[in-house]
Amino acid sequence: MALAGSGGSVNIGTSNKVAEIAEWTLNLSAEDIDVTSFDSQGWRDRLVGIREWSGSFSGNLDPSDTSGQSSLFTSFANGTPISLALRVNDDNQFTGSAYITGLSVETPVTDKVSFSCDFVGTGELTVTLTDSSGSSGSSGSSGS
Repeated sequence: MALAGSGGSVNIGTSNKVAEIAEWTLNLSAEDIDVTSFDSQGWRDRLVGIREWSGSFSGNLDPSDTSGQSSLFTSFANGTPISLALRVNDDNQFTGSAYITGLSVETPVTDKVSFSCDFVGTGELTVTLTDSSGSSGSSGSSGS
């Protein structure tokens, strides 16, 4: 079943919603370790190595968002991780600690002032996915 993106949000911690966000992207990847040997019988053998997650989000700049957008600038300036919750809706989310690696403000003369943020996760990403009937689909963490 498809989900509408209109229920999404980006939160700092569990309750501080970052204002005016219009979209977010989450990327998960893992190192590919080649362990092919003469014993592999002509087929490449692989292991999964270190996993990582990163992403970005963007929307309208809101200088009055002191517990959301301003917190991201503070985290970036101090080089400290921040707790992020990327929510699809009230039941489905991805949470973890991340470093802010880039912030951008675009101010075109003919359009709105926009804001974007890039981040990289540090440590495990927790994935909570629940189907529409209320039963857990894949709940837990990416590290399992």
